[in-house]
Amino acid sequence: MLSFLLVRLYTSKLPSEEYGEVTVVMAWMVFLNVLLSYGFETGFFRFYNSEADKKKVISTSMISIFWSSILFLGVALLFRGRIAQYVNVDTSYIAYAIWILVLDALVIIPFSKLRAQQRPM
Repeated sequence: MLSFLLVRLYTSKLPSEEYGEVTVVMAWMVFLNVLLSYGFETGFFRFYNSEADKKKVISTSMISIFWSSILFLGVALLFRGRIAQYVNVDTSYIAYAIWILVLDALVIIPFSKLRAQQRPM
């Protein structure tokens, strides 16, 4: 939703080349977000609702997401220059996207827990 609301700002303030770079980065982020979370949300609900030891489900999920996110963060930041060359965008956009993807992945399980408990976010 925020991306939709920011289109007016992007088109009025950014030159068309930079707006194109932002669009390319956003498209890659959608794809990588799915890969980084590896469908854990659905699996979390399945096991959270069926397991007696809910804390074990939460801790196992968090540990898995945490370490895979840290691994992704390290590798992606290490190769951000090459990634930027590959997709032909500024390196700073890649760095921001990497951090956003990692932080987004890290909140999947806490938000899923709140949803499973039918509590507001």
